[in-house]
Amino acid sequence: MAEGVYNEDSAFLTRVRDAVAEQERLSDRVDELRSTLKKQEKDVQAEEKSVNEEIASTVKKRRAEVEEGYDKQISVIKSKKKKAEAEKEKIVDAGKASRIKEESKEHVDDSKEAVKEMKKLFRKEGVPKFARSKLFYVLFMPDGPVEFGMMLFSYAFIFAGIPTLVTLLVRWFFLKDASEKTKTAVSIIIPAVLIVLFLLIIFLIYVKVKQRHIKTIRLGRKYRNMISKNDRRIREIKRTVEKDTDESQYDVRDVNERLEEIIREEEDVRDQKSSTLKTFDEETTIELKNEIEARRNPQLEALIRAKNETAVELDATEKALQEKSLEISQNYLSRLGEDFMKQDKLEDLLSILQSGQADTISDAIAYYKKPNKGTTEQK
Repeated sequence: MAEGVYNEDSAFLTRVRDAVAEQERLSDRVDELRSTLKKQEKDVQAEEKSVNEEIASTVKKRRAEVEEGYDKQISVIKSKKKKAEAEKEKIVDAGKASRIKEESKEHVDDSKEAVKEMKKLFRKEGVPKFARSKLFYVLFMPDGPVEFGMMLFSYAFIFAGIPTLVTLLVRWFFLKDASEKTKTAVSIIIPAVLIVLFLLIIFLIYVKVKQRHIKTIRLGRKYRNMISKNDRRIREIKRTVEKDTDESQYDVRDVNERLEEIIREEEDVRDQKSSTLKTFDEETTIELKNEIEARRNPQLEALIRAKNETAVELDATEKALQEKSLEISQNYLSRLGEDFMKQDKLEDLLSILQSGQADTISDAIAYYKKPNKGTTEQK
């Protein structure tokens, strides 16, 4: 069989060359179709993604717009509600203030009268004005655990706090560069001087004011106790009124009716919002999806059709390439060998036959393989 092939002429080589050319064309076409199909698949995926993203973004935007519309209404209602609550609070506060003033009027008047009487008494007896103060009675005639505590704190501050503070200030501002000996001396002298000075002042007040006017001071103590008692009663009245949650005694009926109406209005809007969003999620979302798909699907379907057509053509071309390759393997490859299954070499063999340099394929192959055939041709 092989021997017969080698005796074939140029017509046989032409058939082989055409078969190889067709194989190469089909192979190139397969590569081209595979590349095209890959790109078309990406285009389809990109278009599908784009459609889904548009659906998602449109649904999200439209839903947000619906929510925003209702939220604006709720915001306006809340503003009205806040204004009504502020108005109610103002009325209640004014009512409570009026109650406190009315209920504590007797105690306030008693305290004013006590202060007035105390002033007259002290002025008549020639007692210094400062002796009527609360601080004087805390320091020189305390009454009750609270004032005793205040007295201890006050004396501690006078005899320890003030001297310490003054000493620290002097050392900080005036004795920064002084020796430790000087600083120590100052730290002893200043407190000692101040303590002696304060003791002297307190002693003088005790002797010149308290002891000299002891009867008046004791009577003033009674006035101060009366004032303190009234102050405590006023504070109790204030606490009781402020804790009282019964608003029926204040003129807030109209405001409460308005508040109830505003609350109902807010509840209605919230119910409408919930119902609208439910309808949106269950129905409008599907309508938007269908609308977008109806608009975008023609382009997507065109891409899918083109991809499918390319896939069909690729399948047919791959089959044709497989058949052509099988044909070449069965009829030509085993006869001519792999080396000559190329268009350029087949063209060379055909040229040798057509130029008369060989009569058979066997002679053409031998001539092709002959060394220095170019030099021989020149000779």
